[in-house]
Amino acid sequence: MIYINILALLAGFYIAFVIGANDAANALGTSFGARILPYKRLTILFGFFVLSGTLIAYRVGNTMHLLTNGNPIPPLLIAGIIITIITYKGLPISTHQVIVCALVGLNFSSADLKLFSKIVGSWIVSPILSGAIAFILYRTLESLRIPVLERERLLRYGLLLSGGIVAFNLGANDLPTALGSVTNNTNMFLIGGFFLWMGALILGREVSKTVGREIIELSLLGAFVAQLSTGIAVFIFTNFGMPVSTTQAIIGGVVGVGLTKGIKTANWNTLKKIMLGWILAPACALVIGYMLFKF
Repeated sequence: MIYINILALLAGFYIAFVIGANDAANALGTSFGARILPYKRLTILFGFFVLSGTLIAYRVGNTMHLLTNGNPIPPLLIAGIIITIITYKGLPISTHQVIVCALVGLNFSSADLKLFSKIVGSWIVSPILSGAIAFILYRTLESLRIPVLERERLLRYGLLLSGGIVAFNLGANDLPTALGSVTNNTNMFLIGGFFLWMGALILGREVSKTVGREIIELSLLGAFVAQLSTGIAVFIFTNFGMPVSTTQAIIGGVVGVGLTKGIKTANWNTLKKIMLGWILAPACALVIGYMLFKF
């Protein structure tokens, strides 16, 4: 039994590493796109806030523990493979969706489908909420009369802080989505946070580039608002123990900022690819998991 638990933890740590590679963009993409600091320097701040977030990771971890009581190893391995492939392509997908759907598909008989439906509902609401907050916040801040140089200085600090809030949520929400089905131990979450940090440092640059530079060209104000709205939206769901996607929330925030300038400012071809990944990746995880469950 102890060997199975160790193997499950290793699978969870691998997922945490891949989450760092893919979801680093949620915290770093806008700062990277606005060219605040070099990528490696940004990851130092990222790691500090991720590890801080792990201290309240038990909230979402408890939800994941209640979702299913089946064997977590096969679904985590399936999720890891799917996330790795799509991360290699440089597209920001929702690791939450892939992990949750793989867990439910492979453990369908023991899954709490009512809780699963609530989680799916949160996936729909969170990017909409983030986009709405971003739209309102951007319009509000844009109307303030602050000297240009002072405004730029404040926004640079604000952008790093808002990115830190998103990174905190990665440790508090994304990480326990991967490890919550295996353990709800804070020490294990801290170790997982380290793996998540390493994933961001080693493999996170390309997805950060996609989010920060290929959807909408962000100003300092736009980048700050997109990240802050994401941090607010995800933190709300974290307090309810709901595993929501920071990837979807940051995309919602970026689009919300873009819509203040008109619908044509968004790169809809890139957005279509991202949204297609949001549908196909969890669908594949659910179907593959369910097929393996049946056989």
